[in-house]
Amino acid sequence: MLAAACGGGAGETGQVTSASTAALARQQLPSWLKLPDITTLRTRGNVGEKPTWYNQVTISTKQVQQIRAKKLKAAFLNWSSGAYNQAVLAGAKDALAAMGIDLVAVTNYNFDEATLQTDVRNVMALDPDIIFYSGVDPVADAAALQPAVAAGVAVVSYANAPKGWTTGKPDNFVSLVSYDTFGNGAAVADAVAKRFPNGAKLGMIYYDRTYKLVNEREQGFLDEIRKTNVQVVTRQPMTDPAKTQPIAAAMLTRYPDLNVIFAPWDLPADGVLAAVQSAQKDVAVAHIDLGFTGAKQIACGGPIFVMSSQLVYEWGRTGAIAAALHELGQKVPPYIVVPVFAVTKDNLEQGWNLAYGGQVPLPSGAQKCLKQAG
Repeated sequence: MLAAACGGGAGETGQVTSASTAALARQQLPSWLKLPDITTLRTRGNVGEKPTWYNQVTISTKQVQQIRAKKLKAAFLNWSSGAYNQAVLAGAKDALAAMGIDLVAVTNYNFDEATLQTDVRNVMALDPDIIFYSGVDPVADAAALQPAVAAGVAVVSYANAPKGWTTGKPDNFVSLVSYDTFGNGAAVADAVAKRFPNGAKLGMIYYDRTYKLVNEREQGFLDEIRKTNVQVVTRQPMTDPAKTQPIAAAMLTRYPDLNVIFAPWDLPADGVLAAVQSAQKDVAVAHIDLGFTGAKQIACGGPIFVMSSQLVYEWGRTGAIAAALHELGQKVPPYIVVPVFAVTKDNLEQGWNLAYGGQVPLPSGAQKCLKQAG
């Protein structure tokens, strides 16, 4: 059994060749990224399932040949079009191609439930065997996917799953693929503590909605930062990620001695950055999720100095492998996770390529600053 290290590039016979072996080979982790003991992770699945590391989801050469012979079709219902999603999609596409699974549709519902419903209906006309998606509303998602469930289409969910769903419930639900949620926030907290070893005053902007993934990583940040000399002096709610600038501006006015502001992901961090720059304050910014703006800021010495990320490309690849195993009648773990890590200037280039699997280039502005610094 190979650790998903058997590739496609086969002809009509379904024979696996060595030409595309890399498409299913796991990325080699750098020395600074260690996988924790899986039993120490606090994150749990959709209905409380314990996590399984992504690299435990393996497929053999023989199984790849069997999958290729099935001539399966898949659809990827994307939920956004940012760099993060480009990498998830790239990982899935590469693995599907290596296994001879035809990707017949890629959509983007942009977090809109009505669009998700339409996308499901549209792709069902293409008669897919597998659907990949990520949800926002657990109840509405289940309703939107009902046509696929009724038709027996295998469903793989990234990040969030419909309410009550777990492997085999419904019968064609494959798995939830996610990451170490609490650890994602804790990684940022550790970096903040290292930046301010003698203490600091921190303002936190949090997502004021019930959204398991984000809620847990925010809690991971809080739990870890409270073990340090950094003081959380204010926590302010946010419901619209595009409207954080006035929240951050008010925070800076009320607490003029803040040293650092935490944002829950890259889009809200853009508003925080704008507020800090407008106020001409020497205030650092830390956030979760590796984005274009943050990468340039880190490389060029701007207010944003740390982001955390996951093996985003491996997310996509792992989901595709899990779906293939399901189609062969193999048992798939109900909750599969990839590791997380903090990205600072010291490991920006390597961390970016690790997260995005070399499929999304580091922004040119960041590359220029790193080259000048080097």
